Amino acid sequence: MIKQIANFIDSKENEIFELLKTIVNMDSYSHDKESVNRVGKVLCQSLDSFDISYVEQSNEKYGDFIIATLKGSKPGKILLLGHRDTPHAVGTVKKRPYYEDGTYAYGPGVSDMKAGLVSMIYAAAAIRPFKEELCDIELLITPDEECGSPVSRKVIEERAKGALAVFNLESGRPDGSVVTARKGSAHLHFEIEGKAAHAGVFIEEGISAIDELAYKIIELRKLMDLEKGRTINVGTVTGGSNSNVVAPEAKGSIHIGFWTLDDFESLLADIREVINTSYVPGTKASLEGGLGILPMERHEGVVKLYDIVRKAAKQFDISITEKKERGAADAGFTASLGIPTICGMGPIGGKWHSKDEYMLLKSFLPRIKMLAASIILTSNQWGNERGKLAKPL
Repeated sequence: MIKQIANFIDSKENEIFELLKTIVNMDSYSHDKESVNRVGKVLCQSLDSFDISYVEQSNEKYGDFIIATLKGSKPGKILLLGHRDTPHAVGTVKKRPYYEDGTYAYGPGVSDMKAGLVSMIYAAAAIRPFKEELCDIELLITPDEECGSPVSRKVIEERAKGALAVFNLESGRPDGSVVTARKGSAHLHFEIEGKAAHAGVFIEEGISAIDELAYKIIELRKLMDLEKGRTINVGTVTGGSNSNVVAPEAKGSIHIGFWTLDDFESLLADIREVINTSYVPGTKASLEGGLGILPMERHEGVVKLYDIVRKAAKQFDISITEKKERGAADAGFTASLGIPTICGMGPIGGKWHSKDEYMLLKSFLPRIKMLAASIILTSNQWGNERGKLAKPL
C-alpha cells in the first residue's frame, strides 16, 4: 500500500507543481474576500478531478470555507487543516510571481501555506482507494488565519469535535521538523482621551494623549519577558490633529504572544494596569480585544501522534524532529480541545510573510507521502477506538 501511495504521488509530480504555481500566482489577501474565493475555486476544481466531495460554507466578511470529505470504513475521523489566505495585499503577485531556482520555490504564500493545501489534496487522493484502511478523512480549508481566524475558530472547533487526530498543513520548519507546541496570540486595541489646546498660546491648558501614549509604550515594553516567551508589540499608533494642537486623542494596537493560557491571563492583567494608569494627569484610556489564537500545548495526545508521524516518515527515509514554534497557528484551537494535533506537516519552507518566502523543492513530494502514511497509520492504530484520544488529557 505504501508503495502504491508513493507511486501515485510521484506520477502526479507535474500536476502537483502546476497547481502550486497556479495558486501562488493568485492573490488571496485575507481582507479581500473575492481573491480568497478565487483561489478556493481552483482548489475545488482539483477536488472535483479526484471525485472528492465537498461543500462550500460562506460567511459575511471573509472567504468561504471548503469542507471536503473522504468516507472510510473505520470509525472516527481525522481532520486535515489549512488556510488559503495570505497577508500579502492584492497586486503582490504581479510584482513577484512564483519562480524556482533549482533548490527553492518562491512566491507570496508559497509555503505559508499554499504548498500545504496542495499536499492535503494529493495526500487525500493518494489514500482514496484504501477505504478499508481508513476512518473518515475531512479537509477543512479556511479563509482568515492570517488575521487571527476571527470566524474560523468556531468552525474549526465544530469540525474537530470527536476527531481522533488533526494534521495542520502549515510549513515544515527550515530544519525539517514538525511542530508539537506553538505560542498563542492576542490582538488588543487601546484609545486615549486627552484635551485639545493651542500648542503655542495655551499649551499648558492641553492634555496630550500622544504624550500619554508614549509613556504607555515604554511601560508596555517593560512587560516583555523573552525567556518566558511573553512578547508584546505595539504595532500601530495614530493620534492628534495638527502639529500646533495638543493631541486630544491617540490610538494604538498591540499584539501579544504567550506559551500557555495562564501566561495570557497574567500578561493581560499587566497590560490592563498600564492602560488604566494615567501617566499624564487628566488622560483617560480604554482597552478592547482579547484572546486570538490559542496556544498549542504539548500534551499526551500530541506526543503519541508525533510518534506515529515519525514512523510514517521512516518509511520514506525521512528524518523527523519536533520543535516548539513561537508563531501562533490554528493548530492551537484543536490541541486546546485535547485532540492529538501535529502542525508543520507541509513541505519545508521559511522566511514566511517576506519577499524571500521559500519552499524547499525536494521536500514537496516526500512530505505529501509522509502525510498520507501518517493518515493511514493513525487510522489503523486509532480508527477502532472512536474518540478515545479525542478527549482532554
